[in-house]
Amino acid sequence: MRGILGLLLGAGWVAAAFARGEGEDAVAPALAAAPVASRLRLEPVGLSTPTVPQPGKAPVILIPGLWMGPRTWEPMIRALSSDPEVAASYQFWTFGYATGDPLPYSAGRLRIAIDEARRRLDPDYTDRALDRIVLIGHSMGGLVAKLAAVDSGDRLWRLVSDRRADQLAGDPADVALARDCLIFPARPDVRAIVFVATPHGGGTAEQGLLHDVASRLVTPPDPLLKAYHRLIAANPPDFFRPSFRGNLITSIDEMRRDSPMLRELHELRPPAGVEAHSIIPVKNGPNGPGGDDGVVTYASAHLDGVGSESIVPVGHFCQDAPAVIAEVRRILLDLDRR
Repeated sequence: MRGILGLLLGAGWVAAAFARGEGEDAVAPALAAAPVASRLRLEPVGLSTPTVPQPGKAPVILIPGLWMGPRTWEPMIRALSSDPEVAASYQFWTFGYATGDPLPYSAGRLRIAIDEARRRLDPDYTDRALDRIVLIGHSMGGLVAKLAAVDSGDRLWRLVSDRRADQLAGDPADVALARDCLIFPARPDVRAIVFVATPHGGGTAEQGLLHDVASRLVTPPDPLLKAYHRLIAANPPDFFRPSFRGNLITSIDEMRRDSPMLRELHELRPPAGVEAHSIIPVKNGPNGPGGDDGVVTYASAHLDGVGSESIVPVGHFCQDAPAVIAEVRRILLDLDRR
């Protein structure tokens, strides 16, 4: 219940901030769920480089959680950029995405953004440091990071249809969008993923009401909705699964504990050669099973088979916590030594 109350209180702050015109950068570290007159939409800000891009340094791409802008990473970026050992090998980028967009869509935007940055910064593909990307995601951002790095196979497509993907009819741009979001290979330029307070197992049972309220505050982007409706109209009634034909689900829906998307994502693993690390905040209960960070339980944040798991005694909104920054530093330096 503590997690729900914290998110609900934060939600009112977010709604009020947007009503005042303060925008994404003013969003407090909590989820908005107070009554508002209309749906909220945080427009994506894409991939950005807080400092001038630095050839020869591996990018660390920081991805915020639900309803949190990239500026939440500023304390960590300042601390690590001023550390001589870290700064010698790494540069820090951020990726912003729109709250409510389906997770595969946000991850697809991240993959495209990385490709565009590579073409712009290293058109000859000679900077080998750009082949050693580290993705760090907080909360929902960890799921976006994972989806940007793994090989999906046909797991996500099978949530949408029993037919073969090459049978999908429609406008070529719409078909390409659907396939790119649901069927994609692992990226060869991602070296590691760091999960911070990431709910791999979804929310707790008591958070059902929170999801119901939050889902009424967000809406997918209009171009994506239009493409969805065009694909529905262009294919036979039985081409798509009923759950997909009913409505285009949002990231809020996908975060439910019983979400099919979350179930399939949980089964996907980074390819060989890509390390995964978990930083799990716990401030309530034991430092392990039964504990939680006020929003996400340890059980939901835990992943078997990761390279390291660190439990830190802080709450969910922990990007600026010294213990979290220290663990990120340790991971980065360890990667650099190998």
